[in-house]
Amino acid sequence: MLRSRIVIATVCLLGAPCLRAQEARPQILTKCADVRGLTPDQAARGIPVRVKGVVTLVPADAPGSFTVDDGTGIWVGPPQSTPTGEVAADLKVGDVVEIGGRSHEGHFAPTISAHEVRILGRAPLPVARTIAQLGLESGMQDSQRVSISGVVHAAENVRRGGRAALSLLISTPTGHCNFLLYDQGVAPATSLVDSEVSLTGVFLAYFNSRREFLGVRIFSNDPADLRILRAPEADAFAAPEVALGEAMGFSSRGMDVHRRRVRGTVTLSKPGHYFYVQDKQHALRINTRQPDPLQPGDVVEATGFFQLNHHRSEMHEAIFRRIGRTVAPEPEVITREHAFVREPRAMYSLPQDYDDTLVALRGRLVSVEHKQGEPLRLNLECDGVLVPAEFTDAQDAGFVAALRLDSELLVSGICALTFSQSRPVVDWPTPVALRLLLRGPADVRVMQAASWWTPERLSAALGLTAVVLLIAFAWVALLRRQVVRRSAQLAEEMRARRDAVVEFESTLRERNRLAADLHDTTEQTLTGLALQLEATEALRGRAPERSLQHLALARQLLDRSREDLRRSIWNLRASPLEKNTLTEALREVAADRSSGTTTRIVVECDGTQTALPDFVAGNLLLLAQEGITNALKHARPAQIDLILRFVGRAVTLIIRDDGAGFDPATVDGPKDGHFGLQGMRERIKRLGGQLEIKSVRDTGTTITATVPQVDECRAGEH
Repeated sequence: MLRSRIVIATVCLLGAPCLRAQEARPQILTKCADVRGLTPDQAARGIPVRVKGVVTLVPADAPGSFTVDDGTGIWVGPPQSTPTGEVAADLKVGDVVEIGGRSHEGHFAPTISAHEVRILGRAPLPVARTIAQLGLESGMQDSQRVSISGVVHAAENVRRGGRAALSLLISTPTGHCNFLLYDQGVAPATSLVDSEVSLTGVFLAYFNSRREFLGVRIFSNDPADLRILRAPEADAFAAPEVALGEAMGFSSRGMDVHRRRVRGTVTLSKPGHYFYVQDKQHALRINTRQPDPLQPGDVVEATGFFQLNHHRSEMHEAIFRRIGRTVAPEPEVITREHAFVREPRAMYSLPQDYDDTLVALRGRLVSVEHKQGEPLRLNLECDGVLVPAEFTDAQDAGFVAALRLDSELLVSGICALTFSQSRPVVDWPTPVALRLLLRGPADVRVMQAASWWTPERLSAALGLTAVVLLIAFAWVALLRRQVVRRSAQLAEEMRARRDAVVEFESTLRERNRLAADLHDTTEQTLTGLALQLEATEALRGRAPERSLQHLALARQLLDRSREDLRRSIWNLRASPLEKNTLTEALREVAADRSSGTTTRIVVECDGTQTALPDFVAGNLLLLAQEGITNALKHARPAQIDLILRFVGRAVTLIIRDDGAGFDPATVDGPKDGHFGLQGMRERIKRLGGQLEIKSVRDTGTTITATVPQVDECRAGEH
């Protein structure tokens, strides 16, 4: 039992590579139906193909390509690389061929990329399939030989691949398709329009880049594949006439796909493309290739084929002729809401239809679009919604330049409504947009011109104003700088003048003080000295002892006079503030004044000492000198205190002694020849400060001088 299992396992192991090799070997497809059944991904793998079939189509404009049918048709394209075998040239419809190649995903349905094509003989073409509606709409018959009947709506002679061909647009009960007959040089194709025909050929689909089906085209190489079942009327204008409002209405005979005829008055025309006609109630767009120009007011008769386009009927492939002339229709003034009303107002009544009708709409011009190669477009604001108004022809640049935004315009043109493409289709489809087609400048009337202040002009004015203001601000700033600089110069000049005045007045007061000092001291001392000398001379003989007393007194007076003169000379020498601070200068003055006396002079400084201008410090120093001099002369103090105090924005000098004191109310003044206290007051007043004198007999005197900061002092002087 175990041995049999081992044998089976060995066989399986030995056979597995063979099975894998067989599975790995690609299967050869031998039927066109097998290739068509591949998915795009499968077909893209290049599966080997070898099929036999009959050539059903050889396109003149696709060299190396053809269709082959072995019961199922398929497109055969040239090889993607160098052929591996014989590739027959000059194939003809009906040739039996053997094709070797590989599968290809194609652009719509799977195809064969042929590497080898051998002609085996000839055979009849396969029977064409009659297309059902589903086949026409789905593209399932791609590359199959089919037959279909319909009415020719358009025909033209063209050239494909350097050969003549006939191109037809066919309308069938199941839709529209194009038919192309190669190598057909029959005479005028237009003679086939409106004929009933039977077509046979190879079905090829129109598609997009997503491999999606778009439409039908049928190709043939055999003129016999086009059979005329019923020739058209000799006179195209003999077609049945219908009213403009009954183009595709109900008919018990069904929808007629043959030519029909309409009459109307032209409202707008673009030669070679389309024109609009209308009667009293209805309007219609007629598409034509006829290049003859038409003017509004022309009465025309047009014959063509009706088609439903965007929820409305239009006539296509029309030819027309003028049959008269009348007054051009006047546009009906409407609002956007009027154009959008689609439901009837009463049972069995129809709503007013403005689509394709000449109307007039009032709105505000919000923008103008004038791009190269595109029609001029005016964008109007109507009832809060943007409505474009397009010209069908190029317009003069002067007209465009004359348009001013925000103007109220009355614009006349063809009302073109756009409907939703959503499904399902409903009764009374509602428009989703409105635009007007204009014929020329005469269709634009200015009802109310826009303000001269357009946004561009307003922007320019604001910009100019901003520039002027900027220049003005710059000029003001420059002027202010000049004013500040000039004010500083004037202030400096005024300070210099004031300092000069203060110095002059200080000098003058010093002269007055010195004069008074000399008068009170030196002059009187010298006078007393002279009297003592005269007394000495007179008593020298009679009373020698008394004479010696007077002589000793004269010596004392001479010493006092010498001291007074020395002090006056010291006061006149260079200022001690030149190299010292005020505190240091006060100490120097104190040391000088206390020399030769028993009086002790003490100098103190409170607060943080700040630099003072020379004229302030100088006057405070002179004030201290005067105070010390007066105290030494009149009070005979044991101690004099000089206190310099910096507090806040002021500097205070206190001169305090413990001498005899005096009565400030009865002290001698300038009238009595004494200038000391008066000079002090004037000096401090000039500095914008305050002087306070307190004295009590037998107790002492305190003189307090407070001077504000320099800026405040100057402000007070100005």
